[in-house]
Amino acid sequence: MRTVASVALALFAALLIGSPVAAAQPAAPSAEALTGQLQRALDTSLTDDERAAELEGGLAAVPTANNIAAVMDRYNSVMSWRVQNPVVNGDRVNAQLAVSIPMLGTRTHDIYWIDQDGAWKLSNASGCVIARDAAGTDCTV
Repeated sequence: MRTVASVALALFAALLIGSPVAAAQPAAPSAEALTGQLQRALDTSLTDDERAAELEGGLAAVPTANNIAAVMDRYNSVMSWRVQNPVVNGDRVNAQLAVSIPMLGTRTHDIYWIDQDGAWKLSNASGCVIARDAAGTDCTV
């Protein structure tokens, strides 16, 4: 009889308190929104904290963002880039970074953002893809 009473009491308490609710996943971002996030992460005129807010690695990922930004700034007049084809896949958004250079065409790189604390953040792995494969520079995360 005590077991039944204990179970009933536990169920009643759960109803009063409520069961834990999973954190809501952020809305699916557009290609333009992801391009804007990447631009903020690479914008060296912003504070490191502002830029870190866009990156999975936070402040530890800012040096990699600095390396990428230096290359992008150097070749800005002959290079353009944008994020395209974002698709939500569970707790991540898969997309491609399209880098275009006149006379050489466009090359795409698979990258992704992760859901971290209710916001999409560029993954460390993707920061390294952009650094090594798109910018030809070092990845430090």
